[in-house]
Amino acid sequence: MTAFTNNLLFKSIFLSTAVACLLSNGVQASTCITAGRMDAGGWAPQFSTVRLLDEAGRLLSVKKKSELAGVRAVELTETALVSVCDGSKPLTRGDGALSKGAVPAAKPGRFNVVGLGFPKLQTGGELVEFEVSIAAEQIVMITR
Repeated sequence: MTAFTNNLLFKSIFLSTAVACLLSNGVQASTCITAGRMDAGGWAPQFSTVRLLDEAGRLLSVKKKSELAGVRAVELTETALVSVCDGSKPLTRGDGALSKGAVPAAKPGRFNVVGLGFPKLQTGGELVEFEVSIAAEQIVMITR
């Protein structure tokens, strides 16, 4: 029982330290939110929990890839996973992925967009990733 408790404590301290280290080292500058998937026909699909906003804060109805350049902010209606931005590099297979555990996510709210990327999917199409500014207090850890 003691070994289990110590292991759990170690994992908790490790995760807390890792998150604090990432946030103190400016993870905000390279944090992305995936808004959906784009293929030749347009959105396929756009996530309903990510709202795209223009410079005045109005909801944008985006149909084509070129219209994504007008997005200045995203509003999350639910907690959303955040990831390191990979720009337009192809995604790699997750064969060596670690077991499920705590991962960083953004709390619901509005975030300014500072960049846009389109990582290519192996099965065709590409993801739509918005690089956003996220303050440390807007990050939570969730279990996926």
